[in-house]
Formats: sequence, structure tokens, C-alpha cells
Amino acid sequence: MKITPLAADSLGARSMATLVETPDVTILLDPSVRLGPYRYDLPPHPIERLRQKELWQGIRDAAKRADVLTVSHYHYDHHNPAAPSIFRGKLAFLKDGKFHINRSQRERSSAFVRKLKSTPKAIQVADGNQMDFGGTELLFSPAVPHGYNDELGYVVMSRIAQGHDVFVHTSDVIGPPLREHLSFLVDAQPTVLYVDGPMTHMPEHYPQVHTKRSLAHLVRILRTTDVRTLILDHHILRDRDWRARMKPVFEAGKEHDVAVLTAAEFAGKPVDQLEANRDKLYGIEPTPKGISGAGPSER
Repeated sequence: MKITPLAADSLGARSMATLVETPDVTILLDPSVRLGPYRYDLPPHPIERLRQKELWQGIRDAAKRADVLTVSHYHYDHHNPAAPSIFRGKLAFLKDGKFHINRSQRERSSAFVRKLKSTPKAIQVADGNQMDFGGTELLFSPAVPHGYNDELGYVVMSRIAQGHDVFVHTSDVIGPPLREHLSFLVDAQPTVLYVDGPMTHMPEHYPQVHTKRSLAHLVRILRTTDVRTLILDHHILRDRDWRARMKPVFEAGKEHDVAVLTAAEFAGKPVDQLEANRDKLYGIEPTPKGISGAGPSER
């Protein structure tokens, strides 16, 4: 199994787009990349816009090779309604647009499916679904809350298993803070786990109790599953101090011989937190005020 992070916050823009290749099938998870509209009261820097363009081109190229494309939910850093053509001739697994979904995402789902029309080879509901491709199994979790409650809607997690390799992609669980997140992840027994991490850069929207719970859950996963590699990225990489905040997870990784790293590091590339350092891109000296500097991070 070959796992390739195509775009990620550690690579310079909001995304968890990942290509997974096995001898049986090539699967592209959440093919989109976006920029945070405001950070430190600043719009995206031109360097960020260029990076987004570069990362999107990589996603488009990967989509041409993929057999299956998936959408875990309808936030724009996980699906791109402006590019339905990448689904042409593909098997599409989409988050259910009718059940376990909030109004905003229901409207986006409906609009997206209308844009797709007959472009994909077939469209299937992802929620709780499972399909075998030769010796490769693709399994989706039931819909779970996007974070510690369902205010931001629901997402589906993905599990891809082939031989002794098991890759699990959490999408936006923001942590994972809930027992229902933890239950699926423990039962999935991943060898490689890609987690989006808690939203520590916005404490006004993500209370510390949920960060503590998420850390405890991640440590438990490292202790009780077969995971050998933990990829931490997305929400947590929007915090400049993410390594310090994730200290218990790094310590548990050392204790249990689990590599803990970013998507960029997993891909053999340098970490480049452009959004977290947007003030520096504009030549502004960082201040304590700038931990979040914006409204809600997910829309």
C-alpha cells in the first residue's frame, strides 16, 4: 500500500487530500484544498494562493489516476464544487446528503450532486458503506459529529485495508474528542492513522477540556492498537505551538515505538505552516493576540 498526502496544512493550505494505491485499486480521499479566509485579521497572502494552486494541480493529476474518489463531508477544504470534472468516470463515495447532516451541508450536498450529474461512473452513499476491490477493502464509518458536537455537521471516517496494511483517515473529527470517534478508530486497528487533531489555535471555539480528551484518546490508540505511524495534521497544524501542545502524544509514540509526524514529513517534505505564520508572511511581528485572529475555522 502506498499512501501519498497530496495537500495538507503542513504543506501550506487547508486539506487532508490523500491518495492511497494498492495492487487492486487507487483511492483519492477528500480531493480539495482551500485557504483560511482570515487569520490575524489578514486575508491569504499571495504565497498561500500560489501554494494552493500548486497543491490543487497535484490533486487534479492524482484524480486522473484514481479509480475511486471520496467526500467525507461538504466543507470546501474537503470537496471542490468548482471541479466536478475530476469525478468523470470514477466511482464516487459521498457523505449522505439527507441524513446526519446539517442544513448548510445538506444544501451544499444537493448542489454538488446536481453539478456532478452523470459525470461519475456511479455514486454511492459513503456513510457506513463497505466495498471490496480484489484484496482491498474500503470501509466507511457511520456519520459521526464534526468535532465535540454536531453544530458543524457530521463526517465519515475511512478505512482502507490490504494485506497487513490498514490506513485510517479521520477527516474532520477535530480531535478525536468523542467516544464514538475513539470506538471506530480502535476497532479499525490501523497501522497508519491520519488524524486532524484538536483545534488548539481557537480556544474560544474549542474548549481545553476537549483538547485534553482528544490527547487522552490519541494516547489510548497508540497503546491499544497496531498503529505504527500516526500522522497529525490539518486543525492542529494551524497552531504554531502544536508540537508543545501534542507533547503527551509524542511521548506515547516514543514509548510504544510509533512514529508521530505531519503529512509533510510523511511525504518527505519540510513542514510549511503558511496559515499559522500568515502574520509573518505580511511582515508583522507576532503578538499573543494572534492565536486565532479569525472567526470559526470551519464553514
